[in-house]
Amino acid sequence: MRLQVKVPLLVIAILLITGFISGGSILYFQRRASITQFEHMATALAGAVQGSLEQGMLTGDRKFIQEALVRIKEEEMVSGIALYASDGVIAASDKTGEIGKRNGFPEIQQALQQGSTAARMQQQDGLNEFWITTPVFNELECQSCHRPEENILGAIKVSLDARPLDDLARQQSLFIALLSGLSVVIIGAAVSFALKRTILNPLSRLADSAERFAQGDYSIRVETTQKDEIGKLSQTFNEMAANVEARNRELEASHHELARWNIDLEDKIQRRTRELTALNAVITTVSQSLHLEKVLTDALNKILSVMDIEAGAVYLHNEKTERLMLAVQQGLAAERARKVSEVGLGKGIVGQVVASGGPVVLTGWESQPAAPSLGEGFKAYVCVPLKSKNKVVGALLLASRTPGQFEDEAVHLLSAMGEAIGIGVENARTAEQLEEANKIREQVLEKLISAQEEERRRIARELHDEASQSLAALAINLETIADTLPARYTGARQKLELLKERALTTVGGIRNLALELRPSALDELGLSMAIDWYAKDYLSKRGLEVKVENLSPGSKLPSYTETMLFRIIQEALTNIVKHAEASKVKVRLQVADDTVTVQVEDNGKGFDVEAALKRGVRQNLGLHGMIERATLLGGTLTIQAKPGQGTSLHVAVPLTKGGSYDQDTRAVG
Repeated sequence: MRLQVKVPLLVIAILLITGFISGGSILYFQRRASITQFEHMATALAGAVQGSLEQGMLTGDRKFIQEALVRIKEEEMVSGIALYASDGVIAASDKTGEIGKRNGFPEIQQALQQGSTAARMQQQDGLNEFWITTPVFNELECQSCHRPEENILGAIKVSLDARPLDDLARQQSLFIALLSGLSVVIIGAAVSFALKRTILNPLSRLADSAERFAQGDYSIRVETTQKDEIGKLSQTFNEMAANVEARNRELEASHHELARWNIDLEDKIQRRTRELTALNAVITTVSQSLHLEKVLTDALNKILSVMDIEAGAVYLHNEKTERLMLAVQQGLAAERARKVSEVGLGKGIVGQVVASGGPVVLTGWESQPAAPSLGEGFKAYVCVPLKSKNKVVGALLLASRTPGQFEDEAVHLLSAMGEAIGIGVENARTAEQLEEANKIREQVLEKLISAQEEERRRIARELHDEASQSLAALAINLETIADTLPARYTGARQKLELLKERALTTVGGIRNLALELRPSALDELGLSMAIDWYAKDYLSKRGLEVKVENLSPGSKLPSYTETMLFRIIQEALTNIVKHAEASKVKVRLQVADDTVTVQVEDNGKGFDVEAALKRGVRQNLGLHGMIERATLLGGTLTIQAKPGQGTSLHVAVPLTKGGSYDQDTRAVG
């Protein structure tokens, strides 16, 4: 609901409430005045009645009194009249049927006991009556019949018809209601008109302007000539609208400027994204291989593709010879591209870049007689260094048939690509060197192990053939000497017998040592029988339960592979005896799909494999030795172990490793 409706309604409501309150107050006080006037009239009437009855009361003529009451009753406003004795009994009344009855109205008792006039408004027989009771005092004339000590002789009750009073009240109420209604309408209309003209209309205009302002019409203004608060509010609104309009114009200008900046920024972001994508593509290409020629070829092709360049070449710097060499090229004349590198360091575009470590850009190269041509139609050239750890390892030369192809941003991107290629070159060279070093290491290690095994075989043979036989012959000779001694040399014979036993014990120790160094069963019977013999002989003597399974009987293995696998199993069993605290050991050998697998399991206390491997080679020489031997065979060695859950060692070796199958190979089992 609009304020122009609310305010008049509120004014009318206030006027109505005020009118009702004022009219009610006027009616109340008017009625009180009428009642007071009625009381005075009734009191005067009661006095007149008493005066007219004095003769009868003095003479005691009840008939006269009764007739007087009846005559008074016939008056227009009198509706009833009664005379009460001092004990409250009706002595005379216009209604003869009430004579002799007692009336207990409080007003009667008040007049008889207190001697005061009492009035009461009461409805009786459908009529509103106004009762007034006045006491009859003991006068001097009355004392001839009444005792002097009696102060009040009785009371006179006069009942007046209140209809004239009610009619007057209704007339006054109607008049006041009409007057109040007319006043409310007139005053309400006047106040509403004044409020609407002075307050509501300006506020309405201000509200409409504020609504249009809220909808975005910042040019709206409020017209006002008032000097009051509404005028100040309108003026303040106009000032605010002017400020907002000015700020809005500035903001729109800023938006246009920001939009232009956003477009430029988006262009730069897109261009930078393309550059980063191209750089990432080159880095990804470089990181996908460690083969030098493949790295350079793929990187050059990727650069030509993502940068939309027609031709290019990569040159590498040889630090030993201090020369440049053409590594790969694409889209150039091969002979001309090779001649570019023959001018040496510091000369020509490639030599300058490698020597200075900075990029060089040429346009219109054909107009420079000192520079050789790489082909017809090229209009722009750029050469950037290939760097790795601030060291120049080569140069990237690119040629384009589009003039101005190589601007500053393109050169910056190509320089970053050159650094990525330089790192790739260094990584490839390092990988080649590492691979070569690993090959040499494996060859040396294989020769060392072969020499070690050959030396073990020789020492074992010498211990078995020479030392054992010599000690055996010594034992026989000692026994022969003891047998030839006379019987009286009992002590000497006992000493000789003791020496013989020691010689035989030494022979057994030497034989065990020879078997530890190189079991003859490995050379004579093969890996399976050697494992079966060694496991049972070595572990059974130490109280361990041993189970050896050969799942591929009849398979043939190279002697080198057999020796390496035997040493792995030998080291594993040694570790079980030293550290595992196991009671059961199982060894399994299987040859399938050109792969030989060995598995050694125990029920010991287990260990933390990662922690053991981190402690280094010196503290875990045996464990690293097993891994080294498996690696030399081209295979893998894995260990599964947890503290308290035993250990499982698994070796898988391809049979193509370790040389061809020679005459020394034999059936396993």
